[in-house]
Formats: sequence, C-alpha cells, structure tokens
Amino acid sequence: MSLPKHEVDYVFVERPDKEYASIKLTSGPYSDIIYHYGNVAFAKEENENGHLPMKFDYYIDKNFKDADTDSQEFINHIGDILVVLLDEQMKEKRELDGKN
Repeated sequence: MSLPKHEVDYVFVERPDKEYASIKLTSGPYSDIIYHYGNVAFAKEENENGHLPMKFDYYIDKNFKDADTDSQEFINHIGDILVVLLDEQMKEKRELDGKN
C-alpha cells in the first residue's frame, strides 16, 4: 500500500509530555493508528537494485483497530510517509538556505 506522492493520509498529533509530535493515520486499513518514529538511518551499502535502503524504528502509541503493525505492508506504508516527510524537510531547508 504505497502512498502516491500527492496523497496525504496522516495528521500530526501533539504529545503533551514529549518534544515531538506523533502521526495519526487518517484513512485506509490503518486509520486511527497513532505512532512515532525512533532512529532513522540509511544502510551503509546499496542493495542489489542499487538503492540505499532506509532503516527506521517506530513505536505504536495507539492501535484502536488492533491492526497488524508488524506487517511488511504497514512498515512500507509508514516508510513511504517518512520519505515524504524527509523530502518536505529537505525542501524547507533548501528554501531557508536560498537554494531551490
């Protein structure tokens, strides 16, 4: 279940006791799951397809539907969201630095 680049199916949810927000999924089979990311890193070497895999930790804050959050489908879904978030953050940084 890959996210098309233009489709957003999440919102940020404030965590009063934490510095960073969590993410709440708003559509599809994982709607209403709230989670946050932990460590994010890229592999040291490219895989057989020439890609540099991304590794990340995630923590489930709420799972109202008792969905399988250990499935590869779920991990791919939130990985796609992470890529979108990182891309947006890089664009913002380039704009602040005066580079487009």
